[in-house]
Amino acid sequence: MRNIIGLVFIAAGAWMLFSALARRRRVIAAGPDAAPPLNPSLQAMADAMPPIILLVLGIVGAKVALAMVMTEAGQYFSLLDLAGFLFLLAGYGTSVVIRTRYREAPR
Repeated sequence: MRNIIGLVFIAAGAWMLFSALARRRRVIAAGPDAAPPLNPSLQAMADAMPPIILLVLGIVGAKVALAMVMTEAGQYFSLLDLAGFLFLLAGYGTSVVIRTRYREAPR
């Protein structure tokens, strides 16, 4: 029972990566002009937000890892749980970058 959370986090991170890569394949197959251009203000946010999100995810991951080491949380959470959480953060960050770079046309 102890590693269930870590396995769920790994599965969620893998799903995020898989769905982002599937979207990337669909956008590349549709061609470069399939999605309409963004409003310039939205384009500025689409360019600025992914690095900020990645920075925040890195800080959160470092804080969680440091807190787990410093508070000896190993008696409650395993290293697989920590690795799963970090993988979930990495999967989400990759998903954000891919989804902002490869936009789909509205259906």
